Amino acid sequence: MGVKNISIKDKVYKMLKEEKRGEESFSDVIEKLMTKRKIDLKDFYGCLRDSMILDEIFEKIKEYRDEARVRI
Repeated sequence: MGVKNISIKDKVYKMLKEEKRGEESFSDVIEKLMTKRKIDLKDFYGCLRDSMILDEIFEKIKEYRDEARVRI
């Protein structure tokens, strides 16, 4: 394993330091942050297509819309 020196702003150093847990090194923290999976909503497209809960969601939306149209 090689070692490299890098320059970072004080603000970034403080942010990294806040992310450290226990005996983690700064390299561990940077690696963890760089490999964190970002959620892509496209991965969930169609997941409720055959679910009964989808019908319930649409029914609730319809109820809320109907209530919003009622004037007092």
